[in-house]
Amino acid sequence: MTLLIASLTLMGALVASQPQQAVAPMGRVSGRVIEDGTNTPVAGARVFVGLDAELATPVDPSPETVTDRDGRYHLDALPAGRYYIAAEKAGFAPPMEPSTVQRFEVSAGQALDGLTVVMRRGGVFTGRVLDSIGQPLANAGVTALLKRLTSIDWPAGPTWSGAPLLMPSGQSQTNDLGEFRIFGLSAGEYVLVANPRSGFGGAAPSSSVETMMTSTYFSGTADVSAARPVAVQAGETVSDLTIRLVTVRAFQVSGVVVDERGAPVEGAMVMLMGRRGTNSLLALSMGPEGMSPSDAGGRFTFGGVPAGSYTLRASAGGGFFATSDDFIIDGSGTPREGPARRTPTPEPGTIEVTIENANVSDLKLVMPRSY
Repeated sequence: MTLLIASLTLMGALVASQPQQAVAPMGRVSGRVIEDGTNTPVAGARVFVGLDAELATPVDPSPETVTDRDGRYHLDALPAGRYYIAAEKAGFAPPMEPSTVQRFEVSAGQALDGLTVVMRRGGVFTGRVLDSIGQPLANAGVTALLKRLTSIDWPAGPTWSGAPLLMPSGQSQTNDLGEFRIFGLSAGEYVLVANPRSGFGGAAPSSSVETMMTSTYFSGTADVSAARPVAVQAGETVSDLTIRLVTVRAFQVSGVVVDERGAPVEGAMVMLMGRRGTNSLLALSMGPEGMSPSDAGGRFTFGGVPAGSYTLRASAGGGFFATSDDFIIDGSGTPREGPARRTPTPEPGTIEVTIENANVSDLKLVMPRSY
């Protein structure tokens, strides 16, 4: 113990004798956030900066602040470099991508004052969701899927050749009158979809139903390719949009979860996730068709499942499906598959299922015990 204390004392003395390295002075930026077209200050907006390319020293956590009643902000402790700056607040269109927002450069110790950030009021969709017999449906989830930004919101540039995507850009839940309101949308074209279940996941539907209401696109189709897009401009409210859910045949999906030795796995969380073509963003926004734990014999059953292609996954927890697919918004304002898109490798305990016109049974999910 005496030797250890002596060693620590000597180490401390050596560290103290080393010359202190000079710390580069930090820069700062300040200014105001105003509303586009009116120059009205925006109070309570979150202002944040991000690195522009690799010209600045990484900042962790990223500096951010909130504007005061006069729309003023101050950001300190910025390493020298080039940044982009943006702001967000409920009711305003969000910054979609760094290339569309303002940039600035700060040198060591520089105070950059008077940098104005302009925010644009977002568009709004309002309407109602009705059930299959025309009655208002409460607690339905409604999502606005961006199909294309308007040209004034997106600078001209190259058009990527990847497949078009529908990008989730706003969500709402219907009230007791079946009414929904989605706000803060960038100007553009959207596809609206209503789901009889709100939120992500939930208990498995009843296995006894033969028909069910399914996810329905405006203005009344279960086929996304037949959906009617709706355009909205900055600050515009598009009202009286009605989505009446359609009814389709319902099927059962059942099977068993086992480990590598073939023994049943009790309490595994089984998730049934729709595969909506190649559009993983759309599948993610719609959420799983159902989640259910396996019983003592490893068995699981999902009822009320419409025809289509699905992914079944069993895991020890209730983790949601992740996606690593890249996407971009090209020069036409269209969300598209990114240039490095790859087909993901199926995770352990995952299988693909297709339902056509009959129940699917006797499925086997092999889940490693260590997974």
